[in-house]
Amino acid sequence: MSKTASDFFLFGVDFGANPGQRELIRQINEDPKRKPVVFCQGDAGTGKTFAALAGALDLVRGHGTKRKKYKTLYYVREPVEVGHRLGYLKGTEEDKFGPYLGPLLDNYQHLMARGRAEGVVAANVRQPKKKHAEEEEEGPQHAYAKLPGDIVPLAPEFLRGRSFENCIIIVDEAQNMTLEELQMLVTRVGEYCKMIILGSANQIDVPGQTLEHNDFTIAYEILEPTGLVDMITLTEPMRSGFVQVFDQAFVQYKKAHPKIAKKE
Repeated sequence: MSKTASDFFLFGVDFGANPGQRELIRQINEDPKRKPVVFCQGDAGTGKTFAALAGALDLVRGHGTKRKKYKTLYYVREPVEVGHRLGYLKGTEEDKFGPYLGPLLDNYQHLMARGRAEGVVAANVRQPKKKHAEEEEEGPQHAYAKLPGDIVPLAPEFLRGRSFENCIIIVDEAQNMTLEELQMLVTRVGEYCKMIILGSANQIDVPGQTLEHNDFTIAYEILEPTGLVDMITLTEPMRSGFVQVFDQAFVQYKKAHPKIAKKE
C-alpha cells in the first residue's frame, strides 16, 4: 500500500521532507513478518533516534484513524561512556541505566513539544508512569519517571533469555555493541515484533573497532543475505550544517592519523 504525505507527518513533524527519514519511517511501518529488523546508520545530528522514536511511537499509540500496531516500545542502549569511565555504579537497574537515558528523554520531550505546538498530541499524550515525592528531584531515576508508560528502557545485559512479542524495539548507539550482543538482540525477536538498530560507525566509543571494521556493519552484512533486514542511511543534518562539517573533519583526521585515533 502506498504511503500518503500524512503518513510521514508525525507528532507535528514532517518526516517526508527528509528522504532518509522518510525511508526509515516507511521501513518501520513495513510488515514485521517480512522485514523484522531495520538497520539505520547516519552521522551525528542526522536525526536517527528522533525519527525512529516518532515512527515507533506512532505505531504504539496510533493517531487519527490509524490503529495501534504494537503494545509496547522498548528502548535498548549500550551503556558506554565517552572518554574516561565513571566506574561501577551502585544500585538498581534504574540507578545504573538512568544516566544513559538523557538522549531518549530529550528526543521524546522535543517530539511532544512539537506535537503540542501543532495541536496533534494534546489529547493522547501520556503521563509519566510514576512520580517522585519531590517533583524537582534530579537523579539517575528521574529519566525513568519522566518517560511515559509505553516506553520501557532496557540495558542489553538484562535481555539474555528473554523473548519479545507484539512490540517494537529501538536499539540505540549500536556501533558500541559487540557482534555477540547484536546476535543476542536479533535472536530475541518473537511474533509480531519489529527491531530498529541505530548506529554511526564514525562515533565508536569502545576500543578495537574502527570506521572501516566494526561489529555494527558486520552484523548487517551477515544478516543481509537472509532478505529479512534492510539498511537505511541518513545524510541530511538536523541540528545544523556545522555539525556535519565538524564531524567529517574529525573523521578525516582519524583516517590520516590512525595511531593517534586508536589511543584509549
